[in-house]
Amino acid sequence: MLSSRYLELLKNDVGNLLILLLQAPVIAIMLVLMVRFEVGAGVFDANKLTQCRTQILTNAGPLALPQAKQVELIDCQKVMDFLHTDAAAQSFVQQKGSVAQALQPFLIQGPGADAQKVLFIMAFATVLFGCINGAREIVKEAAIYRRERTVNLGILPYMFSKVVVLGLLCLFQSAILTLVVQIGEPLRQGIFLPPMLETYITLSLTSLGGLMIGLTISAIAPNNDRAISLVPIILLPQVIFSGAIIPLKDWVTQIMSMVFPTRWAMAALGSSIGLHADTTGAINSLAMIIPIMARSSPSTVTPRPCNACSSPGRLWRHCGCPDDCHWHLP
Repeated sequence: MLSSRYLELLKNDVGNLLILLLQAPVIAIMLVLMVRFEVGAGVFDANKLTQCRTQILTNAGPLALPQAKQVELIDCQKVMDFLHTDAAAQSFVQQKGSVAQALQPFLIQGPGADAQKVLFIMAFATVLFGCINGAREIVKEAAIYRRERTVNLGILPYMFSKVVVLGLLCLFQSAILTLVVQIGEPLRQGIFLPPMLETYITLSLTSLGGLMIGLTISAIAPNNDRAISLVPIILLPQVIFSGAIIPLKDWVTQIMSMVFPTRWAMAALGSSIGLHADTTGAINSLAMIIPIMARSSPSTVTPRPCNACSSPGRLWRHCGCPDDCHWHLP
């Protein structure tokens, strides 16, 4: 009964309901258009998420794929195949302990940064939707709630009515956001389910997390103005501790970030589309919580000293610090 009454109140406020329903499609269309015209199509394509070098320098000398004479970068799956089949590569794998660890020096920094930005906007938008949906819903009815409490209105049924109605709204907004992005920039890969479904589940849970935050703000704020003032204080740390803009390099910030929905959303979304933890600077810290690429476990590649490039009688493709040195095959 409480859910029906609350739903009726939302339907009666047509202007506010239209704004709530249009938030997701407007944001999603803007995001897709900006990506298509400013970044380019195929931002979630595998070759734009992860790329590998065709040659590296190891303690035993250069290790190069057969394609190293023709190209400098290659699909990482071909590197994986090389590590499984080549004799010299297998020796390097034994030294590293596993194929996943041996793959790490081949990975290059950079690919996946655009996809990471898109995922972050999607994750933050869903938290924002949920938080805004719930931030005023309790405090604006404070007087009515107190009056009805005197006639035996229970706290749990009252909260349940808010969560059910606003939760359905969050699910709708997440579905629209996912659908528009899927149409404009198709999602790829996936772990257990189709990538679109995995993304929708992640965004729905993130939005529901934002809704719980919004309802908490609404419950503790003494009035509407104070509730709105608290929203930025709660939302901006979602950006700071998401790991998408500022790398979280130590365990203190890692532990602090665990209370923010955007943090978990970025880890889950990155896993679903195959975004590798070692190929983007900001998302690199996600490796401490969840491996981004199912077939690889992240590790840190230690830069070689700059003077390693000055070995006599050898030709090097790149010698600038702090970049790694790459053996140039004649």
